Amino acid sequence: MPNLPVRFKRLSPDVPMPEYKTQGACAFDVAVIEDGTLAPGERRAFATGLVVCVPDGHTLLLFPRSSNAKKGLQLGNGVGVIDQDYCGPNDQLYAYLYNIGSEPYTVLKGERVMQGLIVPIAKAIFEEVAELEATNRGGFGTTGS
Repeated sequence: MPNLPVRFKRLSPDVPMPEYKTQGACAFDVAVIEDGTLAPGERRAFATGLVVCVPDGHTLLLFPRSSNAKKGLQLGNGVGVIDQDYCGPNDQLYAYLYNIGSEPYTVLKGERVMQGLIVPIAKAIFEEVAELEATNRGGFGTTGS
């Protein structure tokens, strides 16, 4: 698959460049640009100083880095979905972090807490019908555990 040009803006020179850390990485790391301590159970948005212009026909998905599990951190919304039109001069990405641990956690400026994955999307054309041709296959969890 060819490389995809993605425009971005750093809101200050000390914002880390988005980068893929290995040749085989499918997601790029995103760091925060501010320090802060989260008490157990606390949630808060941390600025990244990064505006990413998602190319037409794509979306940017933001996931927690796997190392967050060792730190007791989660993204407060699980996964971030960044739309193509979230690309104004101040539409920066935020990491909304949630401390699920039992101890305070100090987030440090420059700490990589998210990873971004740019994926193609298909827009649905919704078509309402009077009847559905499929049969019911059961409810939530019907295929077993």
